[in-house]
Amino acid sequence: VGARGFSGFLTGASKKPAEQGDAQNKWVTTNYLIMSYLLNSMESTVARVYLLMDSATDIWISAEKTFSKKKNTSQCYEIRKKLGDTKQKEMSVFQYYSTLKGLWHELDYYGPFNAINPIDAATFQEWQDNHRLFDFLAGLNVEFEPIRAQILSTKPLPSLEDAFSSIQSEDTRWAAMALPAPQERSALYSDSTVTNVAFRGKTSGAQARPMPVCDYCGKEKHIRDRCWKLHGRPGDKKKITTFTLHYC
Repeated sequence: VGARGFSGFLTGASKKPAEQGDAQNKWVTTNYLIMSYLLNSMESTVARVYLLMDSATDIWISAEKTFSKKKNTSQCYEIRKKLGDTKQKEMSVFQYYSTLKGLWHELDYYGPFNAINPIDAATFQEWQDNHRLFDFLAGLNVEFEPIRAQILSTKPLPSLEDAFSSIQSEDTRWAAMALPAPQERSALYSDSTVTNVAFRGKTSGAQARPMPVCDYCGKEKHIRDRCWKLHGRPGDKKKITTFTLHYC
């Protein structure tokens, strides 16, 4: 509607000409067109409520009062909760940044703040930008810790867009150089450390007791004098020669 220059039919700024003629006919035709836009964009059960209204302005104002969530504290709370829960995790830097930006745009829409004093407006905007920068940095994965510390130590703080650009560039550099992320290297180190510790735990201290191996059949967990391949299974009537195996 706005792209076609018909926003005034929604807000009421475009008034119906009082005198009959081409101007009035054009207004009526356009009004019906905008009404059809609105009704066709609604579910049938919702559109039924507005079918008998006379103008697009009446439909728009009534729907806005009924469904608009502007200044809805529950909606703002839900968005803030999503912002607090949003972390990069498996997302790319761009996907993570875009998700936050979308939530911030929703928050600005549903909970607008309009400052009267221009100085207060500028101060509030700077405060809000800094806190959104903090939110963005806090949710990044651990491999970005060095550049995160660098950004936070910059005076004055960079804009959110500049910070995103720096981190995106670093992420692209890692990909271009085919370098594993520091977090992955740390995970590999941790896994190998755990494995080494477990191995040392099995072999450290007193000399480990070796697994007995039969020198007749070559199998483990038994010795020659208990080998059924040599002496037969238990119950067989066969003389068993006893051998002694000494091991530490």
